[in-house]
Amino acid sequence: MPRSSLLLLLLMLLAPVPAAAAPAATAQRDTARLGIPWTRYTTLDALGRTVTFYLSDVPDSLREAVRPLALVIEGSGGQSVWVRVGDRIGGSLQNLARRAARQRVRVLVVEKPGVAFLEQRERPGGAMGASEMFRREHTLERWAEANAAALRAVLAMPRIAASPVLVVGHSEGADVACRVAAVEPRVTHVASLAGAGASQLFDFLHRAAEPQPGDAAGAAEQRRQEVIAQWRAVQADPQSIDAMWLGHPHRRWTSFLAGNRLEDLLRSRARVFLAHGTADASVPVTSADWLFAELLARGRDVRYDRLEGVDHGFQGAGASAEGGGLEGVMEQVLAWALAPTP
Repeated sequence: MPRSSLLLLLLMLLAPVPAAAAPAATAQRDTARLGIPWTRYTTLDALGRTVTFYLSDVPDSLREAVRPLALVIEGSGGQSVWVRVGDRIGGSLQNLARRAARQRVRVLVVEKPGVAFLEQRERPGGAMGASEMFRREHTLERWAEANAAALRAVLAMPRIAASPVLVVGHSEGADVACRVAAVEPRVTHVASLAGAGASQLFDFLHRAAEPQPGDAAGAAEQRRQEVIAQWRAVQADPQSIDAMWLGHPHRRWTSFLAGNRLEDLLRSRARVFLAHGTADASVPVTSADWLFAELLARGRDVRYDRLEGVDHGFQGAGASAEGGGLEGVMEQVLAWALAPTP
């Protein structure tokens, strides 16, 4: 064998094997009539899963108009983003966003893998009674990838603007929104509504340590130690999809508690919007305070709406100058994302 050929063969043998490429960002349109002003699509994500998502329709008069994209991510639980209400089909965060958008943006929402259209739980927000597939697939990394895959597929469609690209999540969805911004560089704006800042374990320990009416001496510390003991039990069986803690499998907690939102947001160049109520009984406002301070200290472009007397669902007198509740906050987020960048 000539020396040059031998050298070429050695170089080929030593060359690293390229990683498997992510699937092309394509979407398959579902022609089923769903009775909602949304179109259902499917796409393949980087994990080889079929991901189902819904894109808001536009009237015929705007069909050729280019519109920016807003991906909304709802909170925890193994229920569908759609629910049957009598003879109609309702939604939650995606419908609020669509109403607040007033056709200025296209709204995207993704169904959680392992959850069927209109499937609901007896106790929404948890995984009790959810399918084995959902309990296996619902980790921070895998749920974020499903959302990122849908985002990639829609950004490849015609008449979708390249910027701004907004990702907004509420509660657990806020955690996922930050991770999507970290893995998809085309995200320009990310909004965390009532989301954790530090690890959710910090939130649990902080909440346990708060004084309660009738507390005896040492009661708060006892509650803290109980949370620590329960978390160590999760760590002893970290990938179980059957062992549950606070309504979710160990596998879910192991994933979501492994980091914090600051780590994700520092991996992204997106502008950040934080909104949190001081009366939030699920995620302490201290967690959002910490995240805002850390982002501000690092010179990030961050807005923080700290709403006095507002709870986890953004109910309360300070919810929004534009209107009450989560829809009012969504109005503020969209106005922020659509405003010219300074």
